[in-house]
Amino acid sequence: MNNEILNDLILSVNSKNLHVLNVIVRKNGNIIAKHDFEEEKPALLYSVSKTFTSMAVGIAIREGYFKINDHVIDFFPDIQHDPMNEYLKEMTIHDLLCMGTGHAECPVMKADWSSGQEWDISQLFFDEPIVFKPGTHFTYNNAATYMLSKIISITTGSNLDEYLDRRIFKHLDIPKPKWDTCPKGIPQGFSGLYLTAEQLSRFGQLILDKGVWKGKQLIPSSYIEQATSAQIKTNDFNPYFAMADHHQGYGYQIWMNSCSHSYRMDGLYGQYVVMLPDKNAVITYISNEPQNMTGVLELTWETLIDKL
Repeated sequence: MNNEILNDLILSVNSKNLHVLNVIVRKNGNIIAKHDFEEEKPALLYSVSKTFTSMAVGIAIREGYFKINDHVIDFFPDIQHDPMNEYLKEMTIHDLLCMGTGHAECPVMKADWSSGQEWDISQLFFDEPIVFKPGTHFTYNNAATYMLSKIISITTGSNLDEYLDRRIFKHLDIPKPKWDTCPKGIPQGFSGLYLTAEQLSRFGQLILDKGVWKGKQLIPSSYIEQATSAQIKTNDFNPYFAMADHHQGYGYQIWMNSCSHSYRMDGLYGQYVVMLPDKNAVITYISNEPQNMTGVLELTWETLIDKL
């Protein structure tokens, strides 16, 4: 363990008043540095959960449950939708994965959850107007990831949490984790997963190593290569917190970084897993930072990358 490499990071966290809880650095497959600002415990990963959903899709494709270019509407023959919408008919699993569904807005974020109404997210998804040709326009869309979770349930007969428990978590020596569900009992997919920083860092290592853990290929390497490559441009993604790292493209539920050949899992309030293939390193952050989320990510570039 070489915790000295975290000295500048710790100073920066304190000087910027960033509410980072845990940070773990892996290099060449091993944890080389770790610091707990607060006790490590299972934390809600928010949108980092999306990457787990993506990897479940990659495994399901390998197992023959569906194909990357299968049309989304074919999995939902009984749901109400606009039969005249040609864009809807064109939308594929690929488009869900890269958030290129053609929607201009996320229906999950638009819905009024404060009313207590138990929305059917699948119906919200199909009711939302599709205004762009699928695959041509990026719109950050929680409902797209939820649909992937729903498709896993429909095709495999197992909910996402059960499916991943047998195929990933048990191999990583992670007891079956909690995963929040929608009102219909389906794991959210876009959020809701709880892990510790150390457990999450193992998953980051699995992705960096192209799906191999202790010599066993858990996720197809070809799928991870696609997932960690830009599948769609994100130049028009401009929320208040957007920075250069939000404009490098989006893979399959994974963001590309401005640092070449690197990519990340990215969740609300500063949950990050930054994977640096050129350094053979993985940096994991668990945070509760509502004001300066991107400041947590910038710690990597400002205080760590040159030391790896």
